[in-house]
Amino acid sequence: MRRFLGTRNRRRAPEKRTTTLSSARLVRAGAVVLAVAGAYAAWPRHASALYDHPYFALREVTVRGHRRVSEDRIRKLAGIEPGMSAWLVDAGAAEGRLRAEPWLRSAVVRRDLPHRVVIQVREHRPVAILAPGDRKGALYYVAGHGSIFAAVSPKDAADFPCLSGLRAAELEAGDPFGARAVRQALTLLRATTRTPGVGAVSEIVVDRNRGLTLLPVRPAVPIEVGWNGFPTKLARLAPVLARWRGRETEIAGVSLLFDDEVIVRTRTQRRPAPPRKLRT
Repeated sequence: MRRFLGTRNRRRAPEKRTTTLSSARLVRAGAVVLAVAGAYAAWPRHASALYDHPYFALREVTVRGHRRVSEDRIRKLAGIEPGMSAWLVDAGAAEGRLRAEPWLRSAVVRRDLPHRVVIQVREHRPVAILAPGDRKGALYYVAGHGSIFAAVSPKDAADFPCLSGLRAAELEAGDPFGARAVRQALTLLRATTRTPGVGAVSEIVVDRNRGLTLLPVRPAVPIEVGWNGFPTKLARLAPVLARWRGRETEIAGVSLLFDDEVIVRTRTQRRPAPPRKLRT
């Protein structure tokens, strides 16, 4: 066959195909660049049309987890109202404004396209009321984790145990005693709910030296508890109060400051003075 066909090089010469292929790639790349540039130039016009399109107008702003703060108040704080474009909702900024509300502990804003926003909030729940001794008439709510979060207005509920004995300066950030005292008072408050026979608490008085003094609703006598060991001390208190049931008015105070002891101080009753004899 070589006589008829002659010697042939079976290797392909890629020079011409490579040149043609490279030119095609250049053409495609140029088309992509032009398309991107055109889209970039036209984006403001298309973006404006997208933001303003009625399809993305908010039809529903759902608020969850609220109790004290109203839905309208939460929407106003977040700056999110039905009718605005869902694309214009800034979740981070809205959450920051919501967290500035004293009653809101946390807030999460979620955008569900095309026309819904969900606002999930978590409120503080008061467990006590703080009454600083050097601010007459000032009352503040205290949450279960120790945060002092809002002032008590005349219309607010005030049926909570009172924490007294602290000054305003002791509650500032630079003084650790106030925060520690509030946490310990709340720990004592929780311990009373787990101890049978103690009952509801009217007030807890804080003293820097002697610690905490508990004032139950019944019997209305001061009970010195100190700074620690609350469950053990209250467990010793319950049977003692049971023995004095019906004679609580005779108790002037109770001390639980000493280990394994419950000291009951009674009221001293003065005997009536004998009648004076008059000379005739």
